[in-house]
Amino acid sequence: MNKKLILVVLVVIVLIGTKWVLWDMEVSSGKRVGNLTKISKKGKFPFLKTWEGTLDEGSGDKLTSYFSVKDEAIAQELYTYEGKEVILFYTQHILGFPRETNYVIVAWKPKEEVKDTEVATTSSPIINALSKTIFCSFLGTLYLNKDLYESVKDHISKNNLYLLKQYKVCNN
Repeated sequence: MNKKLILVVLVVIVLIGTKWVLWDMEVSSGKRVGNLTKISKKGKFPFLKTWEGTLDEGSGDKLTSYFSVKDEAIAQELYTYEGKEVILFYTQHILGFPRETNYVIVAWKPKEEVKDTEVATTSSPIINALSKTIFCSFLGTLYLNKDLYESVKDHISKNNLYLLKQYKVCNN
């Protein structure tokens, strides 16, 4: 009987240790900055639904990050912040099950917005003024075709936050 008890205890310890190594042990930690493009609660079974999201760190497929959120409060906060720039702090684990990814968001904060009147910093104020004038002139030519203007505005807002900020400067 003692051997069976020892065996059961060893099996339980091995199972708990394996679970900790595969799902709870941190492999790395860090932060990512980008546009929060999606966050949703997903899962095939009601008791295994998890919060999953996507962060666009720039243009191109290689700059899209996928992440999971364990904490319901963090997930709800991010859900209300969808479509805006954020800084996500994460821990990476060996496996993610039942989550879709092994990147788990542990904290977040909004990225500080550039003021609408600011333009990208360059070495010369003349270049800043010239680039603003050229961009605003370009937008002005699109304004004659409202559908095209709105389409370009929509495309810019989804794909290039820098140009969106420039667009807002032109319309002030």
